[in-house]
Amino acid sequence: MAQSAYLSLSCLPLPTFIEGGHAELHADGRMVSRVHLEYFMFIFVRKGTLMMSVDGKEQQVHRDELFILVAGDHRYAWWAETPEVEIDWLYVFVAGEWALKNEPAPIKNGMAAVSLHANVPVQTLFLRQHQAVEDPDSIKETMDQLVPQTITCESKQFFNSQALFIQLLNKLRAQDNAQNLMIQVSLELQAYLRSHFQNKITATTLEKEFNRPATFLTKAFRQTVGMTPTDFLNQYRMEEAGRQLLNTGLSISEIASRVGFQNIYYFSTSFKKYAGTSPSRYRQVNSIETSENLSNRGDE
Repeated sequence: MAQSAYLSLSCLPLPTFIEGGHAELHADGRMVSRVHLEYFMFIFVRKGTLMMSVDGKEQQVHRDELFILVAGDHRYAWWAETPEVEIDWLYVFVAGEWALKNEPAPIKNGMAAVSLHANVPVQTLFLRQHQAVEDPDSIKETMDQLVPQTITCESKQFFNSQALFIQLLNKLRAQDNAQNLMIQVSLELQAYLRSHFQNKITATTLEKEFNRPATFLTKAFRQTVGMTPTDFLNQYRMEEAGRQLLNTGLSISEIASRVGFQNIYYFSTSFKKYAGTSPSRYRQVNSIETSENLSNRGDE
C-alpha cells in the first residue's frame, strides 16, 4: 500500500456517526457508481480486495484495510477485484474543521471562545485516509455493534451509537510515535503554564523544567495548539485577569501582579490588545451589564 495522506479532524465538535451498512460484492463485472457530497464515508474491507475509483483515480483496498472518502463533490465507484468482497461502511458528519494533507496538520479550534471562561484546548484527531488496521478483530467487533445502529430521536440510543463510534476513532487514529510525543509534551506544557502563570516564565525556564530545547517545545506547541507557548501563556493570563476584574475587588495593579505582570503599564497595554478596552473600562462596563441582567431577572 502506497504512503497515504493524513486526514486531520478537529475534535471540537467531534465527528458524528449517521448510519452504517454492510455490502457483499462479487466479481461479476458490476460496478456501483455514486456521487458523494456531504458526509465522510468510512469503508472497511472484511474480505477480499475492493477496487475503488475516486474522481477517476483507481486504488485497491485490501482485506483488513480502511479507506476514508472525504466530504465534497466526488464521483466514485467500487467493484470486486476478487471473487468475493465484503465491506462495512459508515456515514460520518464532520461539523468542525478538517484537512487532508501529506503529513499531520493540526487544526485550530473553530468554536468561539466563551467569555470569562478558560480557553478550550485544541485537539486534532489524525487518521490515515488509507490504512491497514492494527487490530482487525477489534475493528470488526466494533463494526458489528455499530453498523446495525439506526439513528433515532431516542437519546439513549443516539449516545450509545456515538460512544461506539468514538471507540472506533480511537482504534483508528494514526499511531505516529513522533506525533504522539509532540501531543504528550504539549499537554504537559499546557498544564505547567496554567499552574504557574503567576510566575515569570521564559524559554530558559521551560528548557530547565522539561529538559528539552526551547525550539522543540515551541514546535510541539505550534503543531498541536496552533500558537507558541508565549502566546498561550499571555492569553491565559488575560482570561484570568478578566475573571479577577469582575469577581474580585482587587486593584488593577494587584491583579496585574497576580497574573504575572510586574509592570502595570505593560499589563494594561496587553489587556487592551486582548479585550479591546482598558482593564478599568472592562470592569466598569461588564459590572454594569451584570447588574442590569440580575435586575431584569428579578423583574421576571
